[in-house]
Amino acid sequence: MPSSMKKGQMHARFDRWLDQLRTGFWFMPSMMLLLASALALVLLNVDQRFDPGIKSSIEWAYSGGPEGARSLLSTIAGSMITAASVTFSLASVALSIASQQYGSRVLRNFMRDRITQILLGTFVSTFIYSVLVVRAIRGSDVSGGFVPAISVTVAIALSLISLVLLVFFVHHVSTSIQASHIVLVIAQDLHDATLKLYPSKTGESGDEPPSLDDFHERASMSVALVDSGYLQSIDLDKLLAVATSKGVVIELTIKPGDHFVSGGEVARVWGAAFLPELELKHIIGAFLFGGERTPAQDIRYQFQQLTDVVVRALSPGINDPFTAINGIDELASGVSQLARRPRVAEKRHDETGALRLIVPRPQITEILEDTVGHIAIYAAADRFVMAGLHRVLDAVKPDLRGDRELSTLTTLRGELGRRGEANTGML
Repeated sequence: MPSSMKKGQMHARFDRWLDQLRTGFWFMPSMMLLLASALALVLLNVDQRFDPGIKSSIEWAYSGGPEGARSLLSTIAGSMITAASVTFSLASVALSIASQQYGSRVLRNFMRDRITQILLGTFVSTFIYSVLVVRAIRGSDVSGGFVPAISVTVAIALSLISLVLLVFFVHHVSTSIQASHIVLVIAQDLHDATLKLYPSKTGESGDEPPSLDDFHERASMSVALVDSGYLQSIDLDKLLAVATSKGVVIELTIKPGDHFVSGGEVARVWGAAFLPELELKHIIGAFLFGGERTPAQDIRYQFQQLTDVVVRALSPGINDPFTAINGIDELASGVSQLARRPRVAEKRHDETGALRLIVPRPQITEILEDTVGHIAIYAAADRFVMAGLHRVLDAVKPDLRGDRELSTLTTLRGELGRRGEANTGML
């Protein structure tokens, strides 16, 4: 396998693995627990090497006896477990409220929240640190013994830090479940994803649509997969390397975020009726599937999160049009930013300028239909929300290009008008 293919494949898989770590509660606390264990071992070694007279002269160091140190560390350890339980309960309540009010897709934003992860890690780390230090205490107040004064002092400091973080976490939870904050976080993720995904840097890009007229007379073969699920990412560098090395054109028939059924076609290779098993394996390995959609290469997922919040806010069970308008305002910013970005061409060329890849990409027309068109189905009863959807179209209009994009704008304006008139007639 060429080195470029290995790097591309490992990069794609590393991105998915990193995303899984970021959206899990376990990774950060686990790393902090290991660091706390190492810190305890280092400080205990320092305490054993320090002369007792020197340690007693340090004013800020713990100066009590073995029994007091044991009691103190036992209290700290027990308190940390209790605090961790409370934190987990608060986090669970926040997750439950967010899921019910704003949809399960926003849970990714809560799961990857660094503050919650660090707080849980701090409590668990302080607990394990105290347990490791208390086992090193020997003797009693009467007979004397060994008290790791520096280590006990650090345990006290960690407990104070944990208390401050607990108070801050209560404030953070009350803020994080507010609708405006949730919408803002989703909008920021959308902004970052737009800058990352548009335009793509794989191959050469341009504004012209792909034409397959030159390929219809060539030999071709279909590439099918036995996997099923949602396409999470595509290793375009790997596909480009395969197409260049074999002198063929690979046309993708699926894009990140699409659901794939086992046995279906994911790509068509033009210019060859047969490929060696190794190259075919490389092509198949460029597609990474999973049980759920991820935002790694799927800009539609980011827009769908905002759409989901708006639609849920308009449901009879929630009936929160102000949150819906808040989400639509951020949606206007998101589609405007996307429309201002250079269009990502579906053609990709190698270093010699030869066409090698045809990669379907979500276009601004599809985004507008999936967001404005979708929300309009549920927003017809509220003229203020409908006015917000018109603002989205007004915001994106100056940056639209070509007949197709302008035609989509006209179609959506007509749909909004018809739905509004129909609702007025019913009233």
